[in-house]
Amino acid sequence: MSILMQQPWITSPSFTVAEPPAWPAAKPVSPWAKPVEEAPQPYQSDENLKKQFGVELAKCPNAFEAGCKVFGDDTSKALWASFNWVSDPLVVASRDIYLKNLELSAAPLDRNQLAAKVLKLAEGEFVDIGNGQKRPTIDAKDRLTAFKLYSDILGYTGKVEIDASTNNVTNNEITIKLVKAENKPALVIDNAPNTKSEISNETSPISLKMVKAG
Repeated sequence: MSILMQQPWITSPSFTVAEPPAWPAAKPVSPWAKPVEEAPQPYQSDENLKKQFGVELAKCPNAFEAGCKVFGDDTSKALWASFNWVSDPLVVASRDIYLKNLELSAAPLDRNQLAAKVLKLAEGEFVDIGNGQKRPTIDAKDRLTAFKLYSDILGYTGKVEIDASTNNVTNNEITIKLVKAENKPALVIDNAPNTKSEISNETSPISLKMVKAG
């Protein structure tokens, strides 16, 4: 390509510039053509990885974090699993089995833990219904019932339980036994005449009879 330049500071009246090479033309793509699908990777159908993902899905707050637990630093695989494995039957079954075993192995709540849960239920929550007003999620009747249960759990009201194993009761008894007296003949002592007495016993109106106890 020759370009003629008419400038006073250019000594040569013309110079030549090489034409740049043409860019390769892209092949036209039909809008109805199907995109080329990538070949499935071996990890995408690995059952052991799916089971691990199901367990981690029960532990983690979201699917991507569960995928990172399974695949480590390979975030591309973790992202793919978070979109394609969440509803997989094997993943769902593994997640449910883990949660069920966790529930069965959990220790029962003690009195304070149970009371805390009941108190949280009694207090309930308030949802915004607009215009700056809030409505409680629990009715007043149910709230009173929950507070009554909370009071019974902590022993403030209700039936008081007594542990009989720590109360020793001693019963003091007095036994009276009636014994039949022995049948013995009574010893009769008649009063003898008092010879020294000025008054004769024969004329005394009183007759004494002494009986010796057997």
